[in-house]
Amino acid sequence: MLRIANLRGVFTGEGFAKMQGRRPCAEDCGFREGPLDLICCPTSGRIVDLVPTGRASTFPLTDTLDGSGLIATSAWIDSHTHALFAGHRSTEFFARWAGKTYREISDSGGGIHNTIRDTAAANATLAQDLEHRLRQMLAAGTAVVEVKTGYGATASDERRMLQIIADVRHRPGLPEVVSTYLGLHTVPRDVSRSTHVASMTAVVEEIAKNQLASFVDAFPEQGFSTLEESRDFLEAGRRHGLGIKVHADEITDMGASLAGIRLGAASIDHLEHISDAAVTALRDSPTVATLLPATSLFLGIGFADARRLIHAGARVALASDFNPGSAPASDLQLTMLLAASQLMMTAAEIFCAITYNAAGALGFDATHGVLATGKAANIALWKTSSPLSVASNIEGLEQIIIQRTRPIAVVVRGQLSVGEISSDCERPPQ
Repeated sequence: MLRIANLRGVFTGEGFAKMQGRRPCAEDCGFREGPLDLICCPTSGRIVDLVPTGRASTFPLTDTLDGSGLIATSAWIDSHTHALFAGHRSTEFFARWAGKTYREISDSGGGIHNTIRDTAAANATLAQDLEHRLRQMLAAGTAVVEVKTGYGATASDERRMLQIIADVRHRPGLPEVVSTYLGLHTVPRDVSRSTHVASMTAVVEEIAKNQLASFVDAFPEQGFSTLEESRDFLEAGRRHGLGIKVHADEITDMGASLAGIRLGAASIDHLEHISDAAVTALRDSPTVATLLPATSLFLGIGFADARRLIHAGARVALASDFNPGSAPASDLQLTMLLAASQLMMTAAEIFCAITYNAAGALGFDATHGVLATGKAANIALWKTSSPLSVASNIEGLEQIIIQRTRPIAVVVRGQLSVGEISSDCERPPQ
């Protein structure tokens, strides 16, 4: 067993689960004042106890981390990334800032088409690059990362990308990885739309059978995929046991949010132009509304209306949307800061959005996003100068958000994965 000893305090997040991630407040953060010890089982990857420091444990302890002066939270969960790619699109950002639109760049052969070409040409280095990015994300406090495909021109290319994700995810010292088959991202210029959609849909059964993905995803938008094409593709995924995620209403109101809710999507993501009907539907739906404010920053488009969604009773998550063309920032620190300054979200709402609700966006909030007995031992340890007590605990989270603090250490599935901290246990080989 691993003991994280003498913690200054622990944010359990247990109130988020009680409220189903809706309208989170400071009390829901579940702060417990220390000194406390968290005890984890590296074999099961679960938390087995949270006890006052000094109390004898009924579990055999083999390793100890010194948590003196530190606070513990659930490690972050990034439920929407495009972290498997090659190349960069820096020139496009300057083109947009000079007046070109995202669609104009795509129509001229740029945008996603550029990344598809670069990714095809960099086959030998893709796995190494993905591993490097995942290590960077882990160092910033993220213990679970969703990785999408979407930069393959053909179904064969997309399957190859899923295999790369599968190979990398088992390497030691990395975050947990959830893979998503983004089959309908953009249509290559040398094939018809109907042919492309049919070929991408035809491999869904094989992908599900070989457990290469947990979700299917589509990008219904003008100039990309139609809502009808996307719905058919997503329904094919559902028939074969895969979860559903949707890039919804980012640039225009395509009705994609409401369609995703009706399909039972785990999450609908972006939502800058979500309709009133979809917002109302989210109130009684388990579907998570995932907001990606870094994309709005880099594209120069309006931010999603988080206050409207939260007040309506929707479950709101935050994610980085890390990708080369619209959100080239792999850490959630920027996302959190933008959520506070541009989406007007409170520290408690942000904390819930990158832990419990982000877990919901990936379909495993029954096991992740809360620090409690039996839950996943994905733990971030932080040092703050804020005076923490049960009455004023929220200041610690506010400091982490505003100062873009990085964790002292991160534990993934009960094992120290990254960080400089006094211990008598070894980190996994890097």
